[in-house]
Amino acid sequence: MGQLRIEVIDRVYAGILSRKSAAERIAMADASHRTARSMVLSRIGQLHPEWTEEQRQKEFLWRILGHGADRYLAARG
Repeated sequence: MGQLRIEVIDRVYAGILSRKSAAERIAMADASHRTARSMVLSRIGQLHPEWTEEQRQKEFLWRILGHGADRYLAARG
């Protein structure tokens, strides 16, 4: 692994975030997650256009959860 790098948030951005309510910050995180999910699923679809939607969803979970994806899918039935 490379050298540890700690990123510090910009003070202006930190000020903006501190003025937001918890609900607003959660909404921002949700929007970010939805965007990332859409981008990853789109890329999976480009790489494997022959896959079914279920196969694409499983690949997405594998990319996000790694080996935990198998446990997650088994728990869902």
